[in-house]
Amino acid sequence: MKAIIVAGGKGDRLRPLTDIIPKPMIEVAGKPILEHIVNLFKKYDIIDFLFSLCYLSHVITLYFGDGSKFGIRITYTFEKENVPMGTAGAITFAKKYINNAFIVTYGDILRELNIKEMIKQHKKKKAFVTINVYKRFGPDPKSMVVFNKEGRVEKFIERPKPQDLRSDFVWANGSFYIFEPEIFDFIPKDKPSDFGKDIFPKILAAGKPIFVYPSSGYFVDIGNLKKLKTAKRTFTLSHVQTF
Repeated sequence: MKAIIVAGGKGDRLRPLTDIIPKPMIEVAGKPILEHIVNLFKKYDIIDFLFSLCYLSHVITLYFGDGSKFGIRITYTFEKENVPMGTAGAITFAKKYINNAFIVTYGDILRELNIKEMIKQHKKKKAFVTINVYKRFGPDPKSMVVFNKEGRVEKFIERPKPQDLRSDFVWANGSFYIFEPEIFDFIPKDKPSDFGKDIFPKILAAGKPIFVYPSSGYFVDIGNLKKLKTAKRTFTLSHVQTF
């Protein structure tokens, strides 16, 4: 199975670090975030990658090359730097390389996830989309995924209100997806789009089955300096060794 890693964002909230390197190349535990992500995939024998790049793309291509020194294969696609295409639009450049079910994730998240079991579930349930979800605690979650006891998604709620919350946590989108190749039929080619805001609601409206794969392991979305500090404190050698 191929994996697309979208790694083109500017990382404005991580400046000044991202003035000279792209966010996925910031080091945690002695290696770039993107390398840790690759190592997680390798743990489950996934070695065929498409890197979707934009900002300071040369830093990533120079480091990873064709992937051979890391035991993987990499094909690169590129967005125009002045025309960001969003979380969904960014993968449209990879369409010509996709023939079967594939994975999409992003180059700024450190996590533990049993990818093999997620793939197995995707096939068993004959899902059109499988979304990794994780428990997010706190009084003001940005979004939540609502699903039934079979794990089929019923709706996505942006900026949930107190009456939407049933416990002290919500199931949040972990930005790790398995898609059937027909997903490209739902993503516009010529304008920016995001999965959570634009694409997943269209898929639900079309009656296509979206299922969740809940996980409870390590998860840090490195979106700002505070979260980077958390990752550097908590992503220890024990995590590196499990990857």
